[in-house]
Parts: sequence; C-alpha cells; structure tokens
Amino acid sequence: MHRRLNKDKKVISSGIPILDSKLQRGGFMEGTVILCIGDASSRKDLFGYRFLMEGIKNGEKVTFYDVEASSDEILDLFNDSDEIEDMDQLDFVDACPEYSKFYINAVPATIIDHMRQNNDSRRVLINPFTFFIERFGVMDAGDLIIRVREIAMQKNITVLLLMANILSDLELQSIMDKCDGIIELTTKVYHKDIFHELMLKKFGSGQRDVYLTYVIEDSKIKVTSMDKIS
Repeated sequence: MHRRLNKDKKVISSGIPILDSKLQRGGFMEGTVILCIGDASSRKDLFGYRFLMEGIKNGEKVTFYDVEASSDEILDLFNDSDEIEDMDQLDFVDACPEYSKFYINAVPATIIDHMRQNNDSRRVLINPFTFFIERFGVMDAGDLIIRVREIAMQKNITVLLLMANILSDLELQSIMDKCDGIIELTTKVYHKDIFHELMLKKFGSGQRDVYLTYVIEDSKIKVTSMDKIS
C-alpha cells in the first residue's frame, strides 16, 4: 500500500508492515534509493521479493533487474508463490552479461537506458549490486548509484539495491553516502541457534537508527523483538 506525502511524492510500503512502522514516514519515499546489505544467510532476497510483491498486490508495475545468475532465487520465489496468480505486472529484465569484457561493461548502460525508457514501474529491484562493486570498483559503482538516483527522483521510482557485505568500512560508507536509506542485515550464531538482526538508518533527518531482530518463515519476514533506538 502507499499513502500520499504531498502532491508529487508518496510513501510506499516496504512489504514488511512492522518494518514500515519503525520508519518515521511509515515506509519508503518515492524517488529514493534504498540499500539492503548483508550476508547470504541474512536472506536479502526475501527483502527484495517482499518489496516487489507488495507492489504487485497493489496493482503497481514493478521491475527486477537480474544482473547475475545467482539472483534467480528471487525469480524462483515468484514462480513458487501462491500469493498472487497474475504476474504480468512484474517486468523481469535479464541483465546478466555474456562472458566477455564488452558485455560486462555494457550492463550499467543497459539498466540506465531501460530505466529512462520505462515510464510505468514504480518499484525497481537491482540484484546483486555486488556485481558492480566486483567488476567496476567502489568509485564507479557509486557513480552508478548517483545516475540511478537521478532517474528515480525524476520518475518517482523507489529503487532497492541488494548487496553482499564485502567492503571495508570506509568503502562501504562511500556507497552508503549515495543512498537515501540503509537496511543493514547481520546473522549471528549463539549455541548453534541462528539470530537475524536488522538495522535501519539514514531514513530522513529526523529518523534515528533502529535495531530489530527477525526470523524467516517460509517466504515471510517476521520481526520478533522490540526495537532499540540509538
């Protein structure tokens, strides 16, 4: 669902109601870029899936840019889902490059060109953004975020980037600085039990960092503890 913030911008749901309730504005702003970062066991894919599924349920057109074969797990979630029958609103863009330098270098331009020409989608998922870090480096990947953000602001698109946590603190801060909101996921093991933790930060000037814990139930994300605010 979404609610209107002003005549031009709206606040849209992340697809996880309790997460929305912890955000100052009640969700993600249109025209912003949100970075979701964590390790593989944190299930970033489910956050991306729930983000797009929320749009589909609300009758929105959504776009998923798949830039590496490993991200097909998100498409599998859609194919196995019984939450909705009609997936015509999902624009799946296979942006996986051929194994040559020419095609790999063309991936950013492919996404930028498609976003510029696409006037229908209100939500965009790019996964894995880690691909751009590994292929082009932190500086060029940051430049890509800037270009994506410019289009998002112009077209009132909300963009979610999924990225593995592979960077040093300084490099990661450089990427975070170019995004409008951060969802940072961590996985911890205590006595063989697995605990997932989530931190929300940089969601507006008046929003404090919020720490939550969550569990995965099938294709659902359930927040399980009271939040801690720093």
